[in-house]
Amino acid sequence: MLKEKLLQLIKKVKQIFLSGTEMIKKAFNSWPKAFIGVFIFLILAYYPLGGKISENIDKTIDYDFSSVSAEQSQTVELAAYLINREVNENIWTANLPFFFPAYSLDNMPNFQTGIVQSLARVTKAISSQIQCLENEKEIKEIKAAAKLLSYPSNVWLFHPDNKLKMAPSSSAQYKKARKKLKDFNVALKEEKCFWIRDKESLYKINKAVIKGLSKAITDIENEIREGSNRWTDTKADDVFYLNQGRVYAFMLILKKLGRDYKQVLMSEELYQDWTIATRALQNAVEMTPEIVVNGKIDDSLKPNHLMNLGYYIIKTENILTKINIKLNGESKNAN
Repeated sequence: MLKEKLLQLIKKVKQIFLSGTEMIKKAFNSWPKAFIGVFIFLILAYYPLGGKISENIDKTIDYDFSSVSAEQSQTVELAAYLINREVNENIWTANLPFFFPAYSLDNMPNFQTGIVQSLARVTKAISSQIQCLENEKEIKEIKAAAKLLSYPSNVWLFHPDNKLKMAPSSSAQYKKARKKLKDFNVALKEEKCFWIRDKESLYKINKAVIKGLSKAITDIENEIREGSNRWTDTKADDVFYLNQGRVYAFMLILKKLGRDYKQVLMSEELYQDWTIATRALQNAVEMTPEIVVNGKIDDSLKPNHLMNLGYYIIKTENILTKINIKLNGESKNAN
């Protein structure tokens, strides 16, 4: 009895398979139809599925660089690590041409772009705090790293302003920047260069972070003002992930600056405030909405994820500003 049921089931499966094969043959019995079928497959499967496989918005909260010597900088090591992670270990998606499945992505490219923008800002600030022996070669190298990180994120083969002009790719420029950062950290270890970690230098680097957060707040406010009145805001996710990428990098930078400048923060009784600021950015990074919505501020039905992200950024900016007031020796009440 069981054997007969199995044979009947196999027969039905075979019939379904044969009928399906016949349908495919009829549908693609000419080149035009076959071309249309392949095109439909590309649209419906290649980009969505390939993009889904390629997408990796990495929000790892912390990294251990305990092997870095006391003379070296954990912040610089972090910058080099993040570049390697996004360019070499992951795929750099912001500059991919149309024949890559990840070309269809927009959240990951924006997140990666935001990371590099924050790294460029802080690297530039660090380069102004360095002193080197004999010549300024190493200083020029880290300044060059900051410049390379400021390179547009969407260049693949041609210059963004002139499609007939060849240009280095974004990923190639960032790889060069990473090497210069690694070489600079080696120079610190070999004591060819010195980074005087005092209140003044922390003040200047922290000021660069504050300016970066202020830029993020401005971008978010502009998008809320311009897009929240629309029924759907298709740019909301771009703005959200670009600024979350910035915030993510700043969060990790604050953690590593907290270690590079631990003695300063402890002596000035600012370590707890620094930790609170870092935690606020971590809260912003942990936001993972299924769909980014830029609803009206007074709308009880539609959320506004941009405003939620902005809250944590403003909170951090205020704390870091108070820290800088104290680092700068100002007597004005920071409260």
